[in-house]
Amino acid sequence: MNILLTGATGFIGQHLLRALLAGNHQVTVCCRQPEQLLSQFPSIKAVALDLATATNSDDWLPHLQHIDAVINAAGIIKETRQASFDQLHHLAPAALFKACTQMQVKKVVQISALGAELNATTEYFTSKAKADALLQSLDLDWFIFKPSLVFGSGAKSMGLLTALAGLPITPIMDDGQQALQPVAIKDLQQAVLLALKPQTPARQIINAVGPKPIPFISLMNLLANHLGRKLIPFHISGTWLAAISPLAVCVDEPILNKQSITMLQHGNTADAKGFTDYLGHSPNSLEQTLQESPASQAERWHARLYFLRPLLNISIALVWLWAGLVSAFLYPVADSYQMLSRVGITGAWAPLTLYGASLADFLLGILVLIRWRVRLVAMLQISIMLAYSVVISFCLPEFWLHPFGPLIKNLPLLPAILVLLIIEEERP
Repeated sequence: MNILLTGATGFIGQHLLRALLAGNHQVTVCCRQPEQLLSQFPSIKAVALDLATATNSDDWLPHLQHIDAVINAAGIIKETRQASFDQLHHLAPAALFKACTQMQVKKVVQISALGAELNATTEYFTSKAKADALLQSLDLDWFIFKPSLVFGSGAKSMGLLTALAGLPITPIMDDGQQALQPVAIKDLQQAVLLALKPQTPARQIINAVGPKPIPFISLMNLLANHLGRKLIPFHISGTWLAAISPLAVCVDEPILNKQSITMLQHGNTADAKGFTDYLGHSPNSLEQTLQESPASQAERWHARLYFLRPLLNISIALVWLWAGLVSAFLYPVADSYQMLSRVGITGAWAPLTLYGASLADFLLGILVLIRWRVRLVAMLQISIMLAYSVVISFCLPEFWLHPFGPLIKNLPLLPAILVLLIIEEERP
């Protein structure tokens, strides 16, 4: 079949893309920046399309030529300045579904979310529910899958939970009895592939869930045991957690937001019978999956380095920010000029160099902190540090013998910058 897939750069979408290609389907993906997908999957057709702005059916019509089925797996866990829940979960899918009716694309698969109801307490859920309702009103062969928390290779939410379980002390909201029902990505893949078969009855809403609910604290115990660790819980009020959730921006963690915390407070479960009957077998459980595949060294490293990434980012940024502030305002100016004179910088060039370098250090700290063009900024940091080190080594060599080691400390800082660069570039 010729299939149009949205959300192919996300966790669920990319797994669906792999399953579709393995099933010999021809796939067209729509995403903002298709270059990386094309390098990974050269056999696909990729269309550059920003779903946040593709909110009219006319935006989709050109891309539905010769398409047999549409799969919408697009979604976000947190709103940004460029994309809101309503744009990504409601308006863009609604426009796509309406375009399908105009282009006679009869089969549509919608990846919604368990808990997506019009009267839900979060906009994440209500925005998805609006698209679900619109799809049900159209004369199409539709399938709406409502997955619970999805686990599998590359799952962002499960990656965060695993990292939390790997902490020396793990925060647990309230009593930790919130019930979840994680579903395996391979079961969701199978469900979507079944929906594409002509013999599968259409117009179905299916809660894609694991075989049974599991309390949140038990889930965290499973993940900790998988890492070879013992869970040490620290219980924290859900109300307090929601109140401090804006601080998650400090660790650059979009999943830790007020809506996600609210959703966790209410739990996320459903009867697994419908999904079991649809698949023809019981869904895979998280416990069974973890038992069958011991944690690799890469998984353990990922969990234990997860929260060190933002700390490393902040600490490196502070080095540059503090260097800029100290040079400009706190260190005696006369002493600074004296050191510059030994480098050969005197007269009017001295203040220009002093305050120019201070400003450069401070701006570099800001760029590190906001993660602006991480590769370019990393190369700038390394270049400046090497330049400083070479000049000081020749003109002020006594700093190599200083008891506080102002120069020798550059040696661990250089690989730290490279480590942060690699982690940032590999970040999903």
